[in-house]
Amino acid sequence: MSALLKVSSPVRSCPFCGVTSGAPHETQEGCIAALHTEIGRMRDILANLKPAGVRRLAEEPEGNAAAKIRLALD
Repeated sequence: MSALLKVSSPVRSCPFCGVTSGAPHETQEGCIAALHTEIGRMRDILANLKPAGVRRLAEEPEGNAAAKIRLALD
């Protein structure tokens, strides 16, 4: 029963840069690094998005995280 009472810490946005993380970043460098990571992640997603009605290419990998997001958006 005690295992049911265990609450994990909530994931919150950093109050300084707005990037979601477990805790606020301690320095500007931490925020900048988190922002660079987030920008890279968004670029990867946007690079793999296709307009509606465009069929997937045969050489596109199926296990790709961006492909899973695109399928969810379709």
